[in-house]
Amino acid sequence: MPETDVKYDLIEAACDFWFHDNDRVRTPFPVRIQAELKRNAQRTYLEWLKNLDGTDRSEVGDEELVSFFEMFLFREALALVGEDDTDLVLTLHHPFMPRVGDLVNDETHGPSRVVGRELEQKDDDKLYMIVAMVAEASDEAWKAEFLIPT
Repeated sequence: MPETDVKYDLIEAACDFWFHDNDRVRTPFPVRIQAELKRNAQRTYLEWLKNLDGTDRSEVGDEELVSFFEMFLFREALALVGEDDTDLVLTLHHPFMPRVGDLVNDETHGPSRVVGRELEQKDDDKLYMIVAMVAEASDEAWKAEFLIPT
């Protein structure tokens, strides 16, 4: 298979993975930006590939190629959505964390709905996501915090 086909197959596979919910991940990318996002990330990725010399290209394996494309995908998504939608920006930076509207089942509070979230730097110099929730049965508000890995 020509190298060009491999480049585009990688782009298609990565977009198919990230643009659709699946067993491992929910898409962090709103449908409204996906077509433009794919074009922008593909353009940036292909420009980056074009600038690799033969030695560099031979040292970059398939996993690194996928990682670079995904990096471009997320970077371009952030550029498209801007800073106005802070919750979407949080989702793009932390796609595996609970999102506003999610239902979680907590041992103490039972089924609870995520109603807000924010990042907070703690005294230990670590970054946490503080997730605000409301218990479905009692309307009790409560919070949970998750360490953001560095």
